[in-house]
Amino acid sequence: MFGFSGRTGASHSTMLGHGPVEFFAPGGAPCVVAMHGFGGTAAELRPLLDRIAAAGFAVDAALLPGHGTSPTDLQKVRFDDWADATRTRLRRAADRYETVVLLGFSLGTLVGMQLASEPDRPKGLTGLVALGNAVTLRQPTSAGLAALACLGARMPDLYAQKPAAGDVRDESVLGDLVTYDRHPLRAAIETYRAGARVRPLVGRITCPALILHGRHDRVCPWRNAVWLADAIGSKDVSVRIFERSAHVLANDFEREDVAREVCSFLDRLRAQSAPVDP
Repeated sequence: MFGFSGRTGASHSTMLGHGPVEFFAPGGAPCVVAMHGFGGTAAELRPLLDRIAAAGFAVDAALLPGHGTSPTDLQKVRFDDWADATRTRLRRAADRYETVVLLGFSLGTLVGMQLASEPDRPKGLTGLVALGNAVTLRQPTSAGLAALACLGARMPDLYAQKPAAGDVRDESVLGDLVTYDRHPLRAAIETYRAGARVRPLVGRITCPALILHGRHDRVCPWRNAVWLADAIGSKDVSVRIFERSAHVLANDFEREDVAREVCSFLDRLRAQSAPVDP
C-alpha cells in the first residue's frame, strides 16, 4: 500500500540504502553506458557493473537527471531530459572508445531503446542490453498513472511512499539499493508515457540485443521481454527469463547468472569488432 504526501512531506524524505550512487570504470571497448531505474541509482546495477569492469570493459553509469539528490528535484524532470543527458554520454563514449553498448534497467531501458532507435545514433553503437524493460507497467500502477495523467496541468505535487527500496526476492540486498523513499508522481507519469512513446520505435533498433527479465517482477511484467524480442528490429536477439528473480534482477538471487549473460554478450561484441589479422 502506498502512502501519499505533498511537497512538505517530500522535503523530509530520505534516501534508502547506503553506498555510491554512480559508477565509473576505465577499460576497453565496447564502453558500457548504463542507465538505472526510476528514482534509483547505479546501486541497482552495481554487482553487474563490478563484473563488467572486472572483465576489462569501460563503464559510465552516471546518475540520470533528477536522481541522487531529493525527490523534489525529480518531480520536474521529463523523459526528454533523461534521453538528452544520456545521448550526450553516449556520443562522448563513442568518440573515445569507438564502440559502445547501452545497458538499461527499467526506466533506463526506455532511454536506451529511444537512443538505439534514432537515425543519428552513433555508428559505434554495437549493442543494447535491457534488464526488466518498462515498455508496460503492471496493474494497478499502470491504470493509476493513466488516471493521474488525465489531470494534465492540474496534477497536484504528490509523492507515493515506497514500500521497499526495490522489488527483489533476496531481501538481504535491500540495504545496498540506494534510492528515493518515495515516487514523485509527475515524473512517474513521464515513465508511464515513455513506454507508449518507445513501443512504436523498437522496430528501428538493428544492433544486437540482450533482453533479460525476472519471472517474479512486480513492477514490469515478464512478458515485456517476450514482446520486445518479437518486436525489435534486430536479427541478433537473445532473451532469458530468470525464474528466481524479481524486478531488480542485477541484485537478486540470480545476479551471478545475470552477470555471466551480460559479460558473455559483451565478449562476443568485442570479438566481432576486433580487427582481423591479414
